Formats: sequence, structure tokens, C-alpha cells
Amino acid sequence: MREFRKRQSVRRIVVGGAFAATLAAGVLLGGLLTSQPAEAQPQVTFNGNAAIMFHFVKPASQSAYEGVMQRLSDALQRSEVAGRQDQARGWKVFKASQDFTGQGAVPYVWVIDPVQGGANYAAATILNEVFPGEIEQLFNTYNGSFTDGQVKQLPVNLQLVADF
Repeated sequence: MREFRKRQSVRRIVVGGAFAATLAAGVLLGGLLTSQPAEAQPQVTFNGNAAIMFHFVKPASQSAYEGVMQRLSDALQRSEVAGRQDQARGWKVFKASQDFTGQGAVPYVWVIDPVQGGANYAAATILNEVFPGEIEQLFNTYNGSFTDGQVKQLPVNLQLVADF
């Protein structure tokens, strides 16, 4: 009888240990395989009187980038976030006539004048406010349009030194 109880105890320990190991493995794998929680929305702010942001786009992706910029314009106009229409009034997007990077890029330039202090100019954040059902496709198109070079975007804060 004593031997039987001893085997029962050992068996419970083995089964319990196996259960605990399985549970731990499941928690670990579940944490790795499930989708991650949404990260904080990107922040792009400027602190000058004006700003420019260079975007270096693949030649074959010009129309895709310009399409996302049109959706960004729509989002700025439709957004219910206070100040978005003010941002839109001072925000223009230009395309440079030639590549000055040496990496075969088509430079686009955001010209923001005046800068709305403290406003978030992150395209993905603004697009997500108005088009949450399209954000994955818009984000992938936007990011996929940039060159493979080291510099994809280059923000520059500007301070007014003379107004003629």
C-alpha cells in the first residue's frame, strides 16, 4: 500500500510538472505568436516658424506616393481633431525637378509655413484618424514608396531671420 501511495505521489508530481511546463510553453508561445498591441501613433512635430521635410521616393512609386498625399489632404480636411484644417492651410507638397541625392530618388518636399506649434504632422497618424479601415494599405504604400537608401525622410526646422 505504501508503495502504491508513493507511486501516486510521484505520478502527481510528474503530471503536475508536465502541466506546468505545458502551460508555461503555451503562455510563452502565445505571447510571441499573437499580434502585438497597437504601438503609440508616430509623432512628427516641428519647432520652428516653418519647416520642410524631404521625402526620397522611388521613381516607380511616384503615383503611389502622390495618391497617399491626396488621401492625407482629404484626411486633414475631414479630421475632427482640432487644428487639422489650420495645418492643411500651411502645408504644401512639392516634387523636385531632379534627383540631388545621388541615389536615384525623386525628392518630394513638404513645405509647412507656418508651423502649428505642438501639432503632430505624422502622415500615418492623420490618415488613421479618418481612414482607420484603410490605414494598413495606406501605411504600406506610403512606406513602400521610399527609396532603399539610408535617408528616406529628412525633417528640417526653420527659423525666420529676414522677411523682405
